[in-house]
Amino acid sequence: MLTNMNEISHSTHTNTASICGGERCKFMLKRIKSIFTHRKNENRYENQNIEELKKFKLGNDLDDNISQLLRFMGNCFDIKTRKLTLSKQNVEVAVVYIDNLADSNIVLEHIIKPLTINSSDAESNANNNLFEHIKNSVISAGTAEETESYDDIVLAVMSGNTFVCIEGYSKGIIINSKGYSGRSVTEPIMEPSVKGPKEGFVELLKDNLSIIRRRIRDPNLSLEKHIVGRRTKGEVVIAYMRGIVNPELVNEIRKRIQAVDIDDHVTTAKLLHFIVDHPKSIFPQVQTTERPDKVVSALLSGQIGIIIEGSPTVLITPVTLPMLLQSADDYHENTYIVSLIRFSRYVCLIISALFPSIYIAITSFHPGILPTTLALSIAGARAGVPFPAFLEAVAMEVTLEILEEAGKRLPKVIGQTVSIVGGLVIGQSAVQAKIVSPIMVIVIAFTAIASFTIPDYSLNLASRILRIPFMILATTLGAFGISIGVLYILGYLCSLENLGMSYMEPITPYRLRDWKDTIIRAPYSTFGKRPEFLAPEDSQQQIITKIKKAKNKGGP
Repeated sequence: MLTNMNEISHSTHTNTASICGGERCKFMLKRIKSIFTHRKNENRYENQNIEELKKFKLGNDLDDNISQLLRFMGNCFDIKTRKLTLSKQNVEVAVVYIDNLADSNIVLEHIIKPLTINSSDAESNANNNLFEHIKNSVISAGTAEETESYDDIVLAVMSGNTFVCIEGYSKGIIINSKGYSGRSVTEPIMEPSVKGPKEGFVELLKDNLSIIRRRIRDPNLSLEKHIVGRRTKGEVVIAYMRGIVNPELVNEIRKRIQAVDIDDHVTTAKLLHFIVDHPKSIFPQVQTTERPDKVVSALLSGQIGIIIEGSPTVLITPVTLPMLLQSADDYHENTYIVSLIRFSRYVCLIISALFPSIYIAITSFHPGILPTTLALSIAGARAGVPFPAFLEAVAMEVTLEILEEAGKRLPKVIGQTVSIVGGLVIGQSAVQAKIVSPIMVIVIAFTAIASFTIPDYSLNLASRILRIPFMILATTLGAFGISIGVLYILGYLCSLENLGMSYMEPITPYRLRDWKDTIIRAPYSTFGKRPEFLAPEDSQQQIITKIKKAKNKGGP
């Protein structure tokens, strides 16, 4: 009996414990769910604050308008609010701006001071239209626009402008007072020029636009501003020439930029990811440049420039592979010299991608194609090296990439020293230790030098990426593997399209007229038409005239 009671008590205790455990689990699950729901509601409320800007409008109460505006802007300490009272009729005016973004001289001399000095004149016109009088006659700043949307006001103040709100009016005045400073115009770092202009783009949008306008004094130059980024509200400008560029191309770029919806700062790398057809491709489909002369030349040819606030580089689209192998200095030299240099760039592009793999294929599979003396010399140089040619090449490539990255991250003077001295010391030490052969050091060094002749940095990176797959094909299949890889890359490049244009234009599809500025650069006297593959509205670039030399047929 006692045993049965103990069993019943034990079972009851077990059931009670299990019930309590189940209830505890349910309670914990509810608690966790409530925490996540609370956080979700908080995030929703924060997001609603951003969406409220598009819904709310200004009212007639000045204090309520200013408090609402400060709430939307987070009540930050650097937001300055100055209230002025027009004494005769007790009309209050509030001036709102952000310190260090707005030009203090403009705010004081052209906004606050005129409101104070000319207050009597303003009050005398109160019965007529005080708002219009202050906007058109009192404020002496450059531009003044009226608005009633909090969305426009917040964006304007956050951009360095000043907002003026008047008691009794459900609208305000946005005044251009941007005064933040930036880097002065200097020589382009990534695209230096020997004979061309030494002027490069900077981070300020207004400076970049002024640089372009100084070079193109044509009313057909169109600049369209778009706001990208839900929180950052970055300014993106589309530049093109009306009457030259294909309108369908402009509409497509405009549609793709307007479709960008990101919650982050807009950069060139992020933006081009959204405007290209194949963002995962290693080959650049948009050209980035620091040179204003290159952008101007592209605009006059029928291409489109995309300028981003805060970026010292400008995007040029559409582009083809031959365009990426053109340099700004090509248009400052003799046609025969430039043609030879351009042809050498194509050769260097091939060397940059294939030279290590060709060396691996010859030494591993096809030593018989070399002259006997050269084959014996290479074999003697590799004597004592414990690794195959493939591992030698990979080790040297990894070392070269590490040295290059170290040179970029270190200060300019130290970085150059590390790159040069590090390469010499490591290469010589590796040869003496019999880790790599001297021939491999020569091959990798020559390949790296050849890659530096490619004008476009993104195309240079693409050629460096292609080395590893080609070396794998060479060490497994020899010359046959390299041939397969080359055919695949050529087929891929011919099939690659962006904005309805083939990446290999004008090589394929074949357009003989456009070859005058591809692998070679013909004399300027032949540049009568703009590139046909860009489909410009105005294809005539210049009138070709032949100058006849006067011949002296003798004296009188």
